[in-house]
Amino acid sequence: MHCHVRWWTAPFAALETEVPRQGAILEIGCGHGLFSTYLALTSRDRQVRGVDIDADKIEQAGAAIARLEPGEADIAVEHRPSGDVPERSGGWDAIVLVDVLYLLSPVARRELIGRCVDRLAPDGVLVVKEVDTSPRFKAAVAQFQEFLATKVFRFTATDHDLHFPSADELRHLLVDAGLQVRTDRLDRGYFHPHCVVIGTRPLRTA
Repeated sequence: MHCHVRWWTAPFAALETEVPRQGAILEIGCGHGLFSTYLALTSRDRQVRGVDIDADKIEQAGAAIARLEPGEADIAVEHRPSGDVPERSGGWDAIVLVDVLYLLSPVARRELIGRCVDRLAPDGVLVVKEVDTSPRFKAAVAQFQEFLATKVFRFTATDHDLHFPSADELRHLLVDAGLQVRTDRLDRGYFHPHCVVIGTRPLRTA
C-alpha cells in the first residue's frame, strides 16, 4: 500500500528525466527500491545502486529486484545501517535523494550534502527532491501525510522531529557545498508541492 501511494503521489517520471541516462547512479534512502528500480528499468545504461538504513525495506526491495528478468535492469540494493555514503572509484555520476532530508536535523542535512558532494565524480550531479514549504495548502497536505507515515504508521523510521526545508534552503545548501545549482517545480497536477534541486560538481581545473 505504501509503495502504491508513493507511486501515485510522487512525480517519479518527471524526476527520472533529471538523472543522467547512463553511468553509476546512487540513491541514498532508497527504501523499498521503487525509484531505484524505475531508474534502472528506464535506461539499461544506468548502473543503479540503492542504500537504506532500514533492513526490512531493503529485504523487500531485494525480493522485488529478484523478480526482474535477467538483463532487464542493472540494479543492486544494500542495507547500510550506518547511513554513510558509499565510495566509488572515480566517484558517482549521480547521487539521488528523494524525500530524505526532511527526516534529518538541519545540521545532519548539511553534513549529508557535504558527504554526497565529496563522493561525486567531476561533472557529477546531486539530485535532491523534496516537498517545498509553499504553497501553504499543498505543504500542509504533504506534511500531514509524512507525519502519518513517520509517527503513526511508522512506514519510515526517524528518531528526529520532521524538518521540511524549502526549495530556497536546499538551493543555498548545494551552492554552499560548491555546486552549480538549478531548481524546478514538479508539482503540477499533484497535491504535494514537489520540487527538485540539481547541483553539478564542477570539472576539476588544472
